[in-house]
Amino acid sequence: MSEDRLNRIEQKLDRLVDVVESIARVEEKMAANDSKLNRLEFRMDKIEDEVVSVSKTSRDNSSVASFADKLFWIIVGGGVSLIAWVLKTNIT
Repeated sequence: MSEDRLNRIEQKLDRLVDVVESIARVEEKMAANDSKLNRLEFRMDKIEDEVVSVSKTSRDNSSVASFADKLFWIIVGGGVSLIAWVLKTNIT
């Protein structure tokens, strides 16, 4: 084989090695991105569970707050009625 032909084969092999190295780098980046994506999906699932928990707690607390609000206004109304009754009985 001629020297020129061997040089061309060597250049092609060099380019092939470069391409294989580039493919290996791309695969490493894809693997890293996949692991990051898996981690983010895990964290999103955890956050979703926490949001559901907070939503349930909020729903439970809203009924307690509604009861407390009604109780407060019943007490205020009773106090005003008591004051009006005392004033009425003292006036007459």
